[in-house]
Amino acid sequence: MSLLALAGCAEQNGVCQVSTLGDLPVLNKFGSPIVGVTINGHDAAMIVDSGADISMISEEASKNFGLVDTGHVLNISGVTGEMFSPVMQADKMGLGSGTSGEVYLTQAKRSFGGTIAGRPVVGLFGADFLHSYDVMFDLPGGKIALYQLSACKTPTPTWDGPSSKLDWYRLGTNGLRIGTTIRLNGKKIDAMLDSGAWHTSVLPSQARKAGVSKDDLAQDITFTSTGVSGKRRDGGHLHRFASLQIGDELYPNPLLGISPIETDGYALLGADFLRHNRVWVSYRHEQLYIQRLRPPEQDHTFDLRIKPKNVPGAGAEPAVPLSAPFPRISLKDAPPPGSAPAASTPAGAPVTVLPAPTP
Repeated sequence: MSLLALAGCAEQNGVCQVSTLGDLPVLNKFGSPIVGVTINGHDAAMIVDSGADISMISEEASKNFGLVDTGHVLNISGVTGEMFSPVMQADKMGLGSGTSGEVYLTQAKRSFGGTIAGRPVVGLFGADFLHSYDVMFDLPGGKIALYQLSACKTPTPTWDGPSSKLDWYRLGTNGLRIGTTIRLNGKKIDAMLDSGAWHTSVLPSQARKAGVSKDDLAQDITFTSTGVSGKRRDGGHLHRFASLQIGDELYPNPLLGISPIETDGYALLGADFLRHNRVWVSYRHEQLYIQRLRPPEQDHTFDLRIKPKNVPGAGAEPAVPLSAPFPRISLKDAPPPGSAPAASTPAGAPVTVLPAPTP
């Protein structure tokens, strides 16, 4: 799936040509990025999810927008398991300045959220759509851009300033997901760039490799994760590591999830990272670049704010087992007042986990 109507612009010498759909405003301030679309003439919104192989639409929206069942079914895998989904056809889809006919979306029984900017959130754009472009995530600037480049000497022609190149390898059945290598507490681990993941998470085996013990986990806050199927998986922990290195950039003391998610052995580099750094993805050239926008002492990339909920006083009933809502997709646009750093929250207290605001 790709949108065919691309507006073109070029340098005066005619060498570097950049075609674009224009900047796509990101409608939400926290969590996975959401952009506006039209489907069969209906205004809607969709999540941009680099960790999903295929693009999806909810069953309700598919019915309301008049999509047609093609008779085909796909097996969809996510962080909490698998599901079978019918393939639906939309007559027309619009995104930015582009439009396309006969767009195919897999149908999910789950809901993708409520409304944002007056638009229902009805599905997600996956790698089957994104791989047709160079994708520039500028979530600190509130936008995503889709490019097609020709004869450009620099791989990131719209960026000024230095950037860091990451290694790239293909993941998934069709090789559309983006794999890279990062260092956790100095130890190499494999990760997938997943803009659909609300927060960066590593596997228990990777945490052990980085030196995290069972005693360490016993002191951590726990959470549940939610995948594309809508199922919840318990057993996650929030842990503060000593360091995380991504490309040439070192992020000290990151607060990351440790979760037994089904990713074939890969950590998820999630939307919390994208919210504080620019990221350029070139599917055509299999290149991945990041641009850090703030020095380490001012960088809140992997911070979370945690709000205790109804913590009982002395003599009250013990707190329920700690379980922080930790959805793969978050539609919250503003944190509530009274949030506190993770370190100030007592072990065993029920909490709400929220992303740190982008400076």
